[in-house]
This record gives sequence, structure tokens and C-alpha cells, in this order.
Amino acid sequence: MRINLGVGVIPVGVGAALFAAGAAAGPLIAVGAVLGVALGAAIYAMPIIGLTLMVLAGTALQILGSEHISGLPVSLGKVAGALTLATWAARSMLHRLPVTWSPQMLAQMAFLAAIFLSVVASPGQEDAMEGLTRYIQLILLTLMIANIAGESDRVLDQACIGLTACMSLSSLIGLAEFLLPDLAIESDDPSLIQGSIGAIIDRDSLDGTEIKRITGGLSESNWFAYTLVAVLPINLYLFFRFAGPVARLLILSAATLQSIGIVLSFTRSAVIALAVSVLYLLIRKRIPLKPLLLAGFLVAGGFTLWNPAGLERLYSVQYASEGSTPLRTYLFLGGVALVGERPITGFGYNQYGPNFMHWLDTAADVPESVLQWQESVESRVATGEERLEWIMPHNTVVQVWVEFGLLGLLAFAGIVFFIFRDLSVARRFGDPPRQLLADCLVAALLGFLVCSMFGHLALAKMVWLLAGYATALRRVAVESAATRLRTAPGVAR
Repeated sequence: MRINLGVGVIPVGVGAALFAAGAAAGPLIAVGAVLGVALGAAIYAMPIIGLTLMVLAGTALQILGSEHISGLPVSLGKVAGALTLATWAARSMLHRLPVTWSPQMLAQMAFLAAIFLSVVASPGQEDAMEGLTRYIQLILLTLMIANIAGESDRVLDQACIGLTACMSLSSLIGLAEFLLPDLAIESDDPSLIQGSIGAIIDRDSLDGTEIKRITGGLSESNWFAYTLVAVLPINLYLFFRFAGPVARLLILSAATLQSIGIVLSFTRSAVIALAVSVLYLLIRKRIPLKPLLLAGFLVAGGFTLWNPAGLERLYSVQYASEGSTPLRTYLFLGGVALVGERPITGFGYNQYGPNFMHWLDTAADVPESVLQWQESVESRVATGEERLEWIMPHNTVVQVWVEFGLLGLLAFAGIVFFIFRDLSVARRFGDPPRQLLADCLVAALLGFLVCSMFGHLALAKMVWLLAGYATALRRVAVESAATRLRTAPGVAR
């Protein structure tokens, strides 16, 4: 009789190592090691656990899981990402699993190359390396979604459920921020520098009105709303995918929570983007018109009766022309001028702000409101409350072009183009449920493009999530089509 020594040796070796860690570094580290090994084993058995933890750490727990809140040496997102990546890599090699491929990956590598070149040329080497690290983490998130969710249609469905569940939790956090007075933060609170849980109080948008703009655990109202725009269409796919009454009730509840989150962020561009997404789904006949009109009437009526402070911010023509529009106009014009100075190489990561302020000093006929903003920023920079590097152009094209030059812009545009192409392939080869998901992801991507006109979103997780899901869907659709072809009657085998 042959005895497999590995069956006994491996557990004994792991146990001995953990015992030694506990003896050398104390019980706390030993407990952490045990939990890490247990989580690693769970991710090895079901990689979707690791992927969901990565998405959760990057959405609802982005701030709660950060170093300065948790007190840990690294953030929850980094722990989840490293553990999931290592476990997935080991599992893929041991089981010889194929790697998900898409032309997107070429564009992503070109984008990283543009960022690397900017590191060499950037005057702020520390900021430049930080930027390179952050973009690598985002591309690794895309890679994990593409490979784990792309394993099968069942895992892809689980990944979609995980994403909408994470953003529903984020919306619940946002609702608590709005309703609980203790979770309100002044817009100039120093805690916002590192990130903090709470609704940001806006006293500048509407005269005499204190607006509480929820952040949903993402620390920034606009990015919170933009992420919800990307997730909401996925609920439509899940609604038709799972026909049970309990499942549909949960999906409708999630969609309702996420819609409330968009409204209570008081982000006008997100509302416009959502309207574009819905219009696309109407054109594709994915949403019946009459139920949509009824739902829209109920939502509009409910918010009108509730009338939360700041609702006028979403539809006020006066605010649209007099609020932040003059400043955003100059942020855009300054960006265009900076592109003209270095159209090919760019200025490097986080270099828009310092160069914009220099341009603003030389600009003529600057409105009084913009000059007042400039004085306020320079005063906060002098006291260490703010940095010029945090100033952004509120436009993704300008952001990428100013920072990473024409190569970076073309590569980023290539990523978006190949997302559309992957979804087109999925719609061509997929079965009806996969075709519906492809349309929902196209609607979400159109929403991103609208949001990108009003926000600097290259570092937001929105587009990188969509890139991963599009790649995974492409793989599932093509592989299922090949399986159907092989098993079709009359096909020679």
C-alpha cells in the first residue's frame, strides 16, 4: 500500500509554521496568519470569493478598509488583491487553466507604457511612482475580473450579483450618511484629505441651503454616483436572469437603493449619464416603455414629496449657469492650453494642478469667482490643508492628455474602443441572456463616457470594472458558442 506523504506532511508543515509564527511574533500575528490561510484556501476553492472581496474593498469598504481607518499596515484592498492574485495564479498553474484574452490587454499595456514614460520625465518622481502603482492595481483588478468571472456563465452571474450587492451596501452607507447627523462632514474638513465616511456638507451651491452630498464610503460624491451609473444597468440583466419572486424583489430593492444613492449625491452629470444609459436600453428594446414611465413618475413624485434639501441642485438652470460652471470652464480651458504646450509627452501624473495654477496667473479677464477660488486654494496650500496636485480638470480626456500625453490618450481611448468591441463580439456569439448582459454593459459604458465629460475618471474604478466584465463576457459567450457548435446535431466529431 502506497502512502501519500503530502496529505499529512503539508498540514503538519503549515501548522508548525503557524505555531512558530505565534511563538516568535505573538498570538495576534498567528491568528492573522491562520485567518489568512483559511481565506486563501476558500479563494482557492472558490475564486469568486476573492474577486467579490476585491470589489467590496474598492467600493463600499474603500474608506473603512483603508490604513488610516483600520489601523492596519496595508489597506483591505491591497490585502484582498494580493491574496486573490497569488491564489488565482497558483490555481491556474496547477490546473493549467487558460488565461482570458482580449485586445483590450494590448491597449492596457500601452497605457502602462505611457505612464512609465511619464515617470521618467515627471518632475515629481514620488507622485509619478504613486500613479504608476495605482494604475497597475486597477489593471490587476480588471485582470482578475476577466479571468475569474470569465471561467463560466455561472461564475459570471455570481460576479454580477457581487458587484450590485457591493454597491447596494455602499448605497446603504450613503443613506446612513444622509439621515444621521453625526455622519456629516464639512467640505473643508482635514479628514477628507485621507478619506472619511460621511456626507459632505455643501453650502456654496444654493444660497441659504445646506446640502448633504452622500459619498457611500467612497469619500467623493461624484465618483460614488458615477460608479452607481455603471452598476445600475446590470440589475436589468439580473432581473431577467433570475425569475424567482424573492430574487426579483431583492434585485428591485438593490436598484431602488442605488437610484436613491445617485439622487442623494446631488450629482447632475450622473443623472444625465443615467438618462443616456436608459435611452440606449429603450432603443435596444430592453426596457418596456410603459413600466419605465410609471417607475419614473413614482420616483419623481416620491422625491418631490420628500423634497430633500438640495434637490434643486439637480434641475436649477440658475445653478447650472452660475454655480461651478465658470470654474469648470476655466479648468477645461487651462487644460486645453496645457495640452498645447506638451501635446506628445504630457506633464506627468498629478501635474495638471501646479501647471494650471501657473497658467491661471497669466490668463486675462478671469471672472471674479474664479479668482476668489484661486486665492482660497493658495491659502489652503500655504497652511498644508491642500496640495496643488489635487486640482483636476473635471474632464477625463484633458486629464489623461495633460498627464500622459498623446500616447496615453490614444491607449486609454483604445481601452474604451476594445471594451465596445468585446461587447459586440459577446452580442454576436452569445445566447440571449449573454446578449442582454452585453447591452446592459454597453449602456453602462455610454454612461461612463457621459460622466467622463464632467469628471476626471481615469483613476475611478468605473471603467476598469467595465473592462473586466466585458472581457469575461466575451470569453463566456465565445466558449459557449463553440460548445453549442460542437454538440449540434449533424456536426462531425
